[in-house]
Amino acid sequence: MKLRSVLLKAAVLAAAGFALAGPAKADVTWLVNGTFDDGGMVVGHFTINVYGYLENNYNLLTTAGGTLPGFDYNPSDANITIATTANSVDFQINYQQDLHLTFAGNLGVPASNNPFAGGSPNPSWECALSYSCYIPADGPTRYIGSGFATAVPELSTWAMMGLGFVGLGGLAFRRRAVRAPLAASA
Repeated sequence: MKLRSVLLKAAVLAAAGFALAGPAKADVTWLVNGTFDDGGMVVGHFTINVYGYLENNYNLLTTAGGTLPGFDYNPSDANITIATTANSVDFQINYQQDLHLTFAGNLGVPASNNPFAGGSPNPSWECALSYSCYIPADGPTRYIGSGFATAVPELSTWAMMGLGFVGLGGLAFRRRAVRAPLAASA
């Protein structure tokens, strides 16, 4: 009985510690799927780290539409400059081409559906042949018409969830095994 009391107190203290610590932060990987107003698409992924910055493992592919040809935005292109805010990512190539994606929600918080801020003109676009789209008259610009990003849990999150389920299963099995002999003796 004394052991049970000690374990109960330890569990309460651990739960209180987790509650005070707040939610754990982790990198958030987003899968992107959107459609431009000229019929082209943007698909791919990017990761926002725990500090709110874009990781160097992104790959976004835009397909050709009526306004622009497609392009593959990835870290192998040494000319790409990247930038992030709480709800946007920007991939700029020598100030001559730009893919800017703005979302409704915070990119540091996982969500199953984080829609683009869309419509024409809007804060989600791709442009070429202009100074970072600041002078769109100098080159073509296309805008995201619809789409969203979906957060994908990290492998470590899946592993921790699996361990939790195994632990709960083991606990349930142990309780059932302990109760069975008691029921037989009654």
